[in-house]
Amino acid sequence: MTRLSFLFALGSLLAACSPTENSGEQVHTLQGYGVGRTLYLAPRTNGPITTLMVAEGDTVSPGDLLFTLDDGTVKSKLDQAEAALMASHARLADLRAGGRLQDIKAARENVAQAEASLVLAEENHTRSASLVRKGQAPQARLDQDTAALAQAKAALRAQKARLDLIRAPARQDKIAAAEQEVQVQDALVQQARTALDDLSVQAPNAGLVQTLIRRVGEIAGPAQPVLALLPPENMRIRFFIPQTQLGQVRVGDPVRLSCDGCAGGAKGRIVFIAPSAEFTPPVIFTEKERTKLVYMAEVQPEEPTQFHPGQPVAVKLP
Repeated sequence: MTRLSFLFALGSLLAACSPTENSGEQVHTLQGYGVGRTLYLAPRTNGPITTLMVAEGDTVSPGDLLFTLDDGTVKSKLDQAEAALMASHARLADLRAGGRLQDIKAARENVAQAEASLVLAEENHTRSASLVRKGQAPQARLDQDTAALAQAKAALRAQKARLDLIRAPARQDKIAAAEQEVQVQDALVQQARTALDDLSVQAPNAGLVQTLIRRVGEIAGPAQPVLALLPPENMRIRFFIPQTQLGQVRVGDPVRLSCDGCAGGAKGRIVFIAPSAEFTPPVIFTEKERTKLVYMAEVQPEEPTQFHPGQPVAVKLP
């Protein structure tokens, strides 16, 4: 605390003392002031501010959009990641299906052609065998048709094997690699979506927008907050307890509050008392000097919206 703050606190204390204090009576009304514990809201990433949805003095609710940063580059990365994810899904589906429909259709047509060739070779072989038995054709013709028949059978087996190969799924190692690629691309998509969401900052609590630190067009980032938000529950009334009264006050004690322009009957509860006195050098004080010691304390008001940071408030102890 600065010397000026100490003089302010001491002056407030003296101003609050009743005329009977010096005669030994205790002081029950002390002077304090409002203190706001603000939240400084900043984006998770750096970038220029494109929109500011609030102004100083606005009251916001949890989830309200406060500001956004430029998202052009991040949207482009998200589009690329989503396209790569779709491509990886298509490749995995092809590997699991065991071939494209066009390839399967062409292989089936080759099988049908091989079957037709086999029927023709069988007919030629039967005809040649009959003619050879009748002596109407040489043995060489039968040998030639027998070889053609064997070739047609082999061609049919080869085409059927090729069809089975095309229709069969890929090897498990290739499928596993494709599945891993899908997971990698999905993670990149989620990362890009998170980065895009981080460019839009919403209110984490209800509160009052106290200060706009940056404006549209300025660069914001994790260490460069855009605005200061004061939630009602973060409003405190700070006052100073004389050393002579410290033993009579406890954390949790109820108090009554009053200020210029405030509604009457405001109440609060002491939530903090400093463990050490303000401006106390490490020496033993005389009894007269001990009366100058004060302990900083804070009150949480029941209706914090009645008070403002820096506002003088009178605290009446029970």
